[in-house]
Amino acid sequence: MSSTATDPAYKAISNINFTGGFPTSADLAPSIVFLILYALTVPVLLWRWFRKSDRTTLLIRPTIFQACRIGMLVIRAYMSKNTYGAGLLIAELVLVSIGFLFLIDPVSECWKTQVASHMPKQEQPGWILRLSWLIKILILVAIATALGGSVMISSAIDNPSKLDTVKHLRQTSTVISFVAVIVIALAAILTHYQYPIDLRGTIYIMTVAACLTIVSVYRLVQTFSNNPNDAVRSRAAFWILQMTFEFFAFVLLIGISLPTWFPGEKGRLSKVTSDEEMARIPQTQQHQAQFQQYPQQSQ
Repeated sequence: MSSTATDPAYKAISNINFTGGFPTSADLAPSIVFLILYALTVPVLLWRWFRKSDRTTLLIRPTIFQACRIGMLVIRAYMSKNTYGAGLLIAELVLVSIGFLFLIDPVSECWKTQVASHMPKQEQPGWILRLSWLIKILILVAIATALGGSVMISSAIDNPSKLDTVKHLRQTSTVISFVAVIVIALAAILTHYQYPIDLRGTIYIMTVAACLTIVSVYRLVQTFSNNPNDAVRSRAAFWILQMTFEFFAFVLLIGISLPTWFPGEKGRLSKVTSDEEMARIPQTQQHQAQFQQYPQQSQ
């Protein structure tokens, strides 16, 4: 497929109003810039994986996100200077829409682990566990609906009656991802003020959540925009409000040692044990001093 407005496939897909729009020559420079930036993060992420103290399953989703973004940027850079088929366009669309969703779950896990780092499991309110599972379900549904809508695009090109289904699936995914991000932010604030949670971790979670909120709001407004001339549908809006703030959130996630900042239940128990051992040291020294005095008295 070419990117000309006379192409039937172009007209069909343009009705979907997908994030980022059709790649043009104007996308080449920002694609290369972001490709370089993400390439620079590869050694950092590898270092986190290979360093035992930094290794955690929380890095799986940022790794998937990084792969999605590098793949998407390579495809978009190519498409900006070449004609392309519907298959390549759909692949780029999937990577754009799906990639963002893999940044949400790590923030949710950081919040849940932060609570576990400061509160014994038996003292944690039940709503925290239920809410964490709800967030996971929301993310899975958002991914499933985004994938479903993207897969149906190829059939919608030949059967325009399916375009509405594609739109509704993509809109559903966008709304659900927005709700998930907002719920995480509110949960982090609520637990911080109600329970003995450290300020540093809360600020970190809220900073990442703020970046994701900007992206999710942009995606929400852009997806439901009906006017092709709206500012939210411009390339500048896409590269700034989605790509830039996604990158900020990603850098924040790999920029710290997550197991150190959010050690969880094991880290809390280890700290408690260490504190108890430190508390015993003066008592042990006192017993040793008394033991040394007894022989002197007997003499």
